[in-house]
Amino acid sequence: MDSRQLAYFRQIVDSGSMSAAARVLGIAQPSLSQQTRNLETHLGTELLSRTARGVVPTEAGQVLYDHSCRIGGLMAEAEDAVRAIGAEPSGRVEFGMPASVSMALSIPLAETVRVEMPQVRFCATEAMSGHIRELVTSGEIDLALLYDQDGIGDCPSRLILMEDLWFYAAPDDWPFATPPGVPVPLAEVMALDLVLPSQRHGLRRLIDRVVKAERLQTRVVTEMDSLQQIKALVARGSGHTILSPAAVHDLAETGRLLGSQIVSPRMRRPVYLVRSARRPVSAATRAIETHCIRVIEDLVRRGIWQAEFPDSQSASL
Repeated sequence: MDSRQLAYFRQIVDSGSMSAAARVLGIAQPSLSQQTRNLETHLGTELLSRTARGVVPTEAGQVLYDHSCRIGGLMAEAEDAVRAIGAEPSGRVEFGMPASVSMALSIPLAETVRVEMPQVRFCATEAMSGHIRELVTSGEIDLALLYDQDGIGDCPSRLILMEDLWFYAAPDDWPFATPPGVPVPLAEVMALDLVLPSQRHGLRRLIDRVVKAERLQTRVVTEMDSLQQIKALVARGSGHTILSPAAVHDLAETGRLLGSQIVSPRMRRPVYLVRSARRPVSAATRAIETHCIRVIEDLVRRGIWQAEFPDSQSASL
């Protein structure tokens, strides 16, 4: 079994038919079929199943396909690493972020990449965490920022910070005797009408988990799986919410939303930098990882992102 056989096998599975794979590879279909039979003979098992809809991998074939993707990625990574020695980072890097992160990070990171690495094409994708997870694990994007490591498979990850969650309200709808900026107990927050994402959203599940542990009840009057709409409702005085300061920096900076850190207990969530295991790691990808950390450090120092760095901040992916 060699790398050429694995590459041929991957193309057959990706194409869904022998004829389509042969066209992509530029070889005769009988030759490709013979290569597949040789591989099956070598491994002693059937790898492909012919159906009315085309060719699909058997259980053994799927295992081989998954390993082949990783092997192909490692080979491409090795080639890129050797070629990139002494060269300026270049190429396209796709980076996925939840909306609450993108609000603070995407613009300064894009500007930094443009100035520091003009040969790199930075592509940012904003979506819900679950969708971002699917994109990075499937290899559709290179990097992602996620709030947990559930379901990332063998994708390398690194805990980069722990962010605080704050209570927010409109200036004319501030409900506490203490002024904005003074920490407020969770129990007092839970006595108010809240606008939160639905339980499909990771932020809502985190809030519900903490509230349940404290034996409290959540008064959710409106559920909305849109960060911008949640902020707009609260800014109009139609309820209150719980978000990260990074997610509301735009409205907090102009005074349209006021906030206080939640304590007793403190509400926090981790942020992980995740790299796809199905894509080669280029010099540009590694450089963007480095610049991402530096931009986040700057946002934390400036108070835009209320968070703390873990002790293992120096750990690499």
